[in-house]
Amino acid sequence: MRSVCLILLSALLVCLSACEPSHQQQKQAAMAKSEEKEIVPLPAGKADGAEGWLNNNTILYTVSDPTKTELLAYQIFNGKTKKLYQTDGQIVDVQINPKKQMILLQITHSQQTAVVLLNQKGETLYQKEYETYELEAAWNQYDPYQMMVTVFTENWDFNTYHVDAKKDKSALSRIQVPFVHWTSKDTFDYLKEGRNDKEGPLYTYDIASEKEKKLEEDVLYFDSFHNMSFTVKADSGENGLYEFTSPQLNGEAVTAEWPLQTKYTSLAPMEYDYDEAGGLFYTFKESGDAYKLSAIDVKSGKAQDLLTLPEMEPIQVSPNGKYALYGFHFECIISLISHEMKPIIIDKKEME
Repeated sequence: MRSVCLILLSALLVCLSACEPSHQQQKQAAMAKSEEKEIVPLPAGKADGAEGWLNNNTILYTVSDPTKTELLAYQIFNGKTKKLYQTDGQIVDVQINPKKQMILLQITHSQQTAVVLLNQKGETLYQKEYETYELEAAWNQYDPYQMMVTVFTENWDFNTYHVDAKKDKSALSRIQVPFVHWTSKDTFDYLKEGRNDKEGPLYTYDIASEKEKKLEEDVLYFDSFHNMSFTVKADSGENGLYEFTSPQLNGEAVTAEWPLQTKYTSLAPMEYDYDEAGGLFYTFKESGDAYKLSAIDVKSGKAQDLLTLPEMEPIQVSPNGKYALYGFHFECIISLISHEMKPIIIDKKEME
């Protein structure tokens, strides 16, 4: 009888210890929620959509009518708005460098696309117009005066230019590839066409030495952030093998197996963004009829599921890693600490 009691007592202790982390997580989430500042959403009809984070407290958004488009800064915790820029064209792309407090715009008007570089006050630092059907601007996050601009024709022929905005110079690049990703102040990486249309070799190019070097074969996808880059290779089924590299890893790659999506007939990562402050790569995976937002630690490859969302849509993490904008127009904001989601732009239907 004594042995039976000991077995039951041991089982009870195991159950209690297994429940403890879950209870602790709930307690931490509740504390985080109570400590968070209240977010003030934009009123209905006041924004076309959010564009991203200018800093930890401020997002950018656009407002347009038939005669003009405005770019505004909005402080999410007090609801204050400031107009930064106005154009009679259409702002079709906004990139933000929170570290340097600079903004890169693409503006279309009269069959031309202008590349416009602004400081945080909305003052124009550089502007150049291109006759183009489509334009791709790869902005250097280490030196935001440097960019690679690819100009496409209607037949998808293209020319790639190296732009030095500080010197007001634009010249045809020695490397003619449409999509590049900066990995340092002087280097960018890119995929070349491989043996098939799904995979190709990954190259790097140094603009100072004008030297090109092959890095890897058979890469499906490549992207880079400030102090972190990753490649995706085919693995098993519809999964990809992610390889994360950063200076903190001393050149060693950390791998994680993760599901992919089919995009434009090719395999590609789920929507994603990177939190440099926490070293976390945020992405999605299917879960029944919904999607789980997960965080992968790029130093260990270990993943943690955070919350379930109805759709996989673009996300952008705040510089301090506490929040993420979510949605095709970044109309929602997710707390990455309490895992709660709220609207940052209120839809008119929600007001009715």
